[in-house]
Amino acid sequence: MIEIIFVITNISFLSHLYKDGVKNSLKENVFIISNLIKEYDKKDYQQIFENSDMRFNIIGLNGKVIYDSRKYNEEGKLENHGNRREVLEVKNAGIGFDIRKSSISDETMAYYAVERSNKEGEKVVVRVSKNYGETLKMLKIILVAELLFFTFLNFIIHAFYKKYLKRDLYRKIEVIEDFLKEKGNGENLYFEKDPWILNLWDIVQKWQKQNLENIVNLNREKRILHQIITSIDSSICLFDENLQLIIKNSRFNYLYEKDKLNYLNLIKDIEIIDIVKKSVREKQNQKSEVYILRLKRYFSVNVKFLDQDQRYLLSIKDITQTKGMIEVQKTFISNVSHELKTPLTNIKGYVIALEDAPEPLKIQFIKTIKNNIDKLENIISDFLNISKIESSNIVNIEKVPVARLKTELHAILNERIKTSEANITYSLNLLNKDGELKIDFEKVLTILKNLVENAIIYRGDLRPEIEISIIETKSMYKIGVKDNGVGISPEDVEKIFERFYRVDKARTSNKAGTGLGLSIVKELVERCGGKVDVISKEGKGTIFIFTILK
Repeated sequence: MIEIIFVITNISFLSHLYKDGVKNSLKENVFIISNLIKEYDKKDYQQIFENSDMRFNIIGLNGKVIYDSRKYNEEGKLENHGNRREVLEVKNAGIGFDIRKSSISDETMAYYAVERSNKEGEKVVVRVSKNYGETLKMLKIILVAELLFFTFLNFIIHAFYKKYLKRDLYRKIEVIEDFLKEKGNGENLYFEKDPWILNLWDIVQKWQKQNLENIVNLNREKRILHQIITSIDSSICLFDENLQLIIKNSRFNYLYEKDKLNYLNLIKDIEIIDIVKKSVREKQNQKSEVYILRLKRYFSVNVKFLDQDQRYLLSIKDITQTKGMIEVQKTFISNVSHELKTPLTNIKGYVIALEDAPEPLKIQFIKTIKNNIDKLENIISDFLNISKIESSNIVNIEKVPVARLKTELHAILNERIKTSEANITYSLNLLNKDGELKIDFEKVLTILKNLVENAIIYRGDLRPEIEISIIETKSMYKIGVKDNGVGISPEDVEKIFERFYRVDKARTSNKAGTGLGLSIVKELVERCGGKVDVISKEGKGTIFIFTILK
């Protein structure tokens, strides 16, 4: 009778112990996931958890499955979960826990669910599950082992003298203890006359092995969660109700002092501390963008007050690049508007004036309108080239005869060459006897077109004399474009490859350029694996030299 009570009590204790262990493990998982869904959209869940064997669901309050980590993109096929016990408990008490057979996998699973809010502020049920079948199997093995043990023990007690059995059992336990102390394991432990004690030892070993495996699995899951937190591109810190650090990832360590726990001592910058203070004072979530002067960087600071646990989750994201992109976009749009507006205004004005203009002026007006149309074409062409460069990294290498490159270049610039009476000469030093180049034809043609066009535009009062040289080596081409134009001042040389930059606006205001030509040249050269240099002296002309990998 005592043995039966012991077995029942022991199994009940172990069962509750494992249930509590699983429940606490799932609770930790829910805590992490609940905070991640506040920061990320559904489409990001699968990317974050694709290498994790943890299963979780996001369920609407109406029972509809919004997201399932094992049935991604198949949520619509899943039945309504509103009648699940843990979901019903969430609706009544805010927290739900249940152990049962899964209707989908037919495995015994442990479920833990809580009500939380997602990124859009909607109330949803976050449910995490874990296989509990192995635990039940282990409990059954322990139950069977203990029943067999006590049955056999009762038989021995009735068969032998009780005092002898006790003394003999103590002796055997001492042998096992001494063996463990000396050997460290029981693989070679034998009792010639008492094999049952060895069977007991085998059962203890198996039970110990299963426990060690469970510990390894728990540690693995914690390590995966730690890797997930570490992989996020934000700094994350969790503080308790006393504002003492519980955990943090390794992002942006330069924002924190080493070996400090209190947030006032941990965080270096007062701008971030003030936001945390406000959240603590008002017991509310706080979000703000700050500029850290010592780092010259912008950060988005978000403090979440977790009222259920009385904790504070601090996340910090570097948004300097985003801010810079916004400024670039604003500048780009502003320049595009300005560049398009000027020729359009001129065309409109001359079209209106053309109606009442005397015949001699009409020809002049039409010529001016045509010049502005040419300018619009150049502007649109430059914008399209910039868009094409930014949207594609592909380099199409092909064999191109030099003659074709010359013909295409002269065809594109034919009108400018005729108008300016430009003289273009070529100096070739090629390894290929057939006069072929292995290049991305479209990119190299655009580069030469922009450089030659600049040489013609900025010629001053002289007739343009332009020399294009191509020198071939085993790995690359070195191409130069030399002119006799006005030249570039030293202070402008450093800036001419910036977008929308034009040398001496007073001298170039009447030129049909956008300030994008040389920027396009630099980006195309770099896409082809080379670099571009410039040698210039005011009044003496300019030489652009760039390299192209084969």
